[in-house]
Amino acid sequence: MALNMYYKNGMIRKIHCQITDDLVPTLYQVHDSAKFPQLTWLIDNLYENPQIQPAIARALADEMVAFETLILSLHLPFPRIPLKNMQTFFTGAATRGCIEFKSAAAR
Repeated sequence: MALNMYYKNGMIRKIHCQITDDLVPTLYQVHDSAKFPQLTWLIDNLYENPQIQPAIARALADEMVAFETLILSLHLPFPRIPLKNMQTFFTGAATRGCIEFKSAAAR
């Protein structure tokens, strides 16, 4: 079940990002790692439809960069574009406001 995230960018427009089922196993590679506390929290609360405040979004964006660096240093295959999209999304949300979640089944 995919997870759709969005934040408001202006009065009407919403910026979207999606965590697909294919991406979840990649994220689980850092679950419970002390270096990635916000990603661990995100994984634990993935389908609880959490709201993320801008400071947490900034920390998530920073952890996405560190996660990509870690995967590259280990020479592991990974979904580069979805991870980069998540990093860009969290960076934008850090400056624009709160992120809202909806699981695909909760539509």
